[in-house]
Amino acid sequence: MDRRIASATVDYLFTTAATNSQARMDSLGAQALGQGIDHFQAERYDQAIISFRKAAALSPSTGNAASAFDYMGQAYLKQEKTDQAIKTYQEAIRLFPSDETFHRALGDIYIQEEKTEEAIQQYEQAVKLNVNDAESSYSLGQAYLKTGELDKARQQFNNVARISPASATGYYGLGQVARTEGDTQTAIDLLTKSISVNKDFEIAYVELGSAYADAGDFQKADEMLSYLEYKNSSKTIELRSYITNAHAPRIMMAQANDGFNTAFGPKTQVSSLSSKLEDPGSSKLFSMNFAFSKDMDEASITNTRNWTISRANLSENRGIYNNGLPISAKEEMLSLRPAYVTYNKDNNMATVYFSVDQNATADATIDPKHIVFKFSGLDAYGKAMDASADEYAGFSGVA
Repeated sequence: MDRRIASATVDYLFTTAATNSQARMDSLGAQALGQGIDHFQAERYDQAIISFRKAAALSPSTGNAASAFDYMGQAYLKQEKTDQAIKTYQEAIRLFPSDETFHRALGDIYIQEEKTEEAIQQYEQAVKLNVNDAESSYSLGQAYLKTGELDKARQQFNNVARISPASATGYYGLGQVARTEGDTQTAIDLLTKSISVNKDFEIAYVELGSAYADAGDFQKADEMLSYLEYKNSSKTIELRSYITNAHAPRIMMAQANDGFNTAFGPKTQVSSLSSKLEDPGSSKLFSMNFAFSKDMDEASITNTRNWTISRANLSENRGIYNNGLPISAKEEMLSLRPAYVTYNKDNNMATVYFSVDQNATADATIDPKHIVFKFSGLDAYGKAMDASADEYAGFSGVA
């Protein structure tokens, strides 16, 4: 009897055995992946990584391995082992060169590490591999925004809006571009559309509120802030801070010190301000405190050239120095600039020091009520003063 086996039969037996063996390996790989996911969700990241490595080794050419590499990279990131996470995704890219998700994940790490150029390279590759992946286009658009490449960013966000018209992210990104370009109204329109698509998209409320603040519409900006406060959003502080900074600084109140009473009107005897001014030719340093609405630039505040001390010349509300009557030669003329200015950062309070002099005959007069103190400097964010609250006089208060 011929005991020889036909070569076709041998090939079949080996193929069947190999297939059965690989199927078995794939099954074990799936089990290891499942175990790794359980460890990952329980925050046992070292054990999770061991299981993910096992899954990738047992089933290297399947979706199990791809998922294992992705989870492994995430586990390293949870442990703040960024270098290991980068190596993991680089290895995944080598094994799965056509999978855009690994390029995107690697790009996300580079963004967190502030390596924007490296991130752009990965996002560009992800978009090249799958031009219809909205997430990759959005990430690439955000990276272009960081480098100021606004036309490229706009192109990517338009792509997001094309791929996912029901997603808020494309309109949000386009709104960011418009706002960066200074086109505030277009930004407001696009960001409003973003919110209309997804009313829970909190970062869009921050951007829209900021755009309203840029436009000077603080009522609308506050409406966006109120929504975030209602939602107990972690973004509330960010928007509140921006709105505060966007407001032009104001003098909130002023207070005279050392006897310089701004309620005293025309023909006030200089000697009545202080006993130190009773002698002919005497001089005394007085001060005024000014409280500001926000953090101010200390160098600007203490620069005496940003302050003026003058006589009121308004025609309304009895706002003319000496009530408009002729001023005699005995009238004290204060220096245009203060002697010096100090600033307390803790309470946003400036103290302006100025000198009042007595004349040679000890009968000088002054009109403290109609002395105007005006500040023309900047706040800590480079904003100029609100013209409606940049000066103080006793007769008008803050104006």
